[in-house]
Amino acid sequence: MKLYKFELLLFLFLINTTLSIGFFHKIFSSVLKLKPIGKEIRGQARGQATDYGLKTTLDKIKQSPTPEQPAIEIQGLDQIKEYLNDFGYLQQPEPFNNVLDQQTISAIKTFQQSFNLQVTGYLNPETIQQILLPRCGVPDMNFDYGFTNDISFPKGNKWFPKEKEYLTYAFAPQSEIPLDMTNVFRNAFTQWSQTTRVLNFNETTSYDDADIKIGFYNININYGDRVDDVVVGDTFIKHDSNVNSGLIRLDASKYWMLPTDNYMWSWKNGEFDLETAAMHQIGHLLGLDHSYDKESIMYPAILPLQQRKLRITDSDNQAIQQLYSISGSFKLFGSSSGLFTSLSIGLAFLALFN
Repeated sequence: MKLYKFELLLFLFLINTTLSIGFFHKIFSSVLKLKPIGKEIRGQARGQATDYGLKTTLDKIKQSPTPEQPAIEIQGLDQIKEYLNDFGYLQQPEPFNNVLDQQTISAIKTFQQSFNLQVTGYLNPETIQQILLPRCGVPDMNFDYGFTNDISFPKGNKWFPKEKEYLTYAFAPQSEIPLDMTNVFRNAFTQWSQTTRVLNFNETTSYDDADIKIGFYNININYGDRVDDVVVGDTFIKHDSNVNSGLIRLDASKYWMLPTDNYMWSWKNGEFDLETAAMHQIGHLLGLDHSYDKESIMYPAILPLQQRKLRITDSDNQAIQQLYSISGSFKLFGSSSGLFTSLSIGLAFLALFN
């Protein structure tokens, strides 16, 4: 399965910013209809390398006009607008057209600035490479958290009761997830719990009653053959009978690699590290938004040289502690380095009284 319908980019060169309500209706209604899949749970994309035709695309871009020229119509620009809209950089009503306007140029500049790319307002090679990266389906910015069709993107840690210190999780029975894959999620929950010292997670066999539901879905049923076929997973909050639950969805068409897989692998072949994806989506349910720090577990895209990313960074830890602190006060030791520093200070105070 292709990550991209990349030929639509061949004649594009120029490309600031909330999600349109149309996108919410499309995605949320699909979430309600989708059912977890069962067989072939590790996917079927392995070994099917995708040829993006990047060189041809870049050659076309080099021959294109400059951003200073008046608004023009460019075949396929509607797909770029849809991408920018879906991930929070462009605010325009659907359907999208192929007319290049200042709002679209501004959106691509915001995208470039966010990802620390050269800010040009047009699709230079590094911008195209960033757009091509497989990524999380949760928008990066300016997205509405309100419930639509009883579904929303996660916002902070407010979706479960404030006093709750234990969250339950369960695996969709229909997905028939094998033990080696469920163990990956168990380890990911444990790592978040031990590192942040904020929440604990308990597995339950009652899927309907679980706080967090995990399943594998044919996600691209939602996205179709659009530019954002790069999505490999996403996270939602479902509101039902005054009870909220979190939903982690991973794309069942991808081949999900396990920690025991010690051979070379690549997302260009549709192969993705399951533990990295689990850590990222759990981070969303804990309350974290995307981070533009490439080292962060919450970076929205999967980088070629960072396909396996499991370390919870200091910035991730700080963000968690701020979410779960009381009135902004320091609550818990968030990392081993923080614990060491705190103990050192404590020992120093004790020395003063000796």
